[in-house]
Amino acid sequence: MKPAWYALAVAVFLLSGSVWGQQWMDWTGTANNYTILYRYRMLNSGKTCDLEFKDENQGDRYTTFDAAVDYQSTSEANSAAPVTPNDNNTPNNPKSPGNTRVKKTAGEHIVTARDHNGSAQIPNCFGIAEVRVSFVQRQ
Repeated sequence: MKPAWYALAVAVFLLSGSVWGQQWMDWTGTANNYTILYRYRMLNSGKTCDLEFKDENQGDRYTTFDAAVDYQSTSEANSAAPVTPNDNNTPNNPKSPGNTRVKKTAGEHIVTARDHNGSAQIPNCFGIAEVRVSFVQRQ
């Protein structure tokens, strides 16, 4: 009886990464082509966005396209005033460096197939705002 319990405990432990891990968002159409679908999940506590793409009109061969992904990130050059401590040793400026969220755009070249979703990863990403595709070629 004990080996069965150990096997069950090991199975639960191994499956816990996929069951309680980062969940994929629902598939949604891109802003300008609803037959190209995408979904994403945030990895590493919001440090990376993992995207997957698929073509609803996928033929037997490949579909290639360029994707412009608008996403939320932190600014590289913070325009806030320098932080200077006051008498209580707390910053006067509520905006500390690296906390300013900005919208950025990443360009990705994606290839999908009938049995393979296209994928991309965007570093320093806190969420996807919009995805647009161009140069869609179905072969």
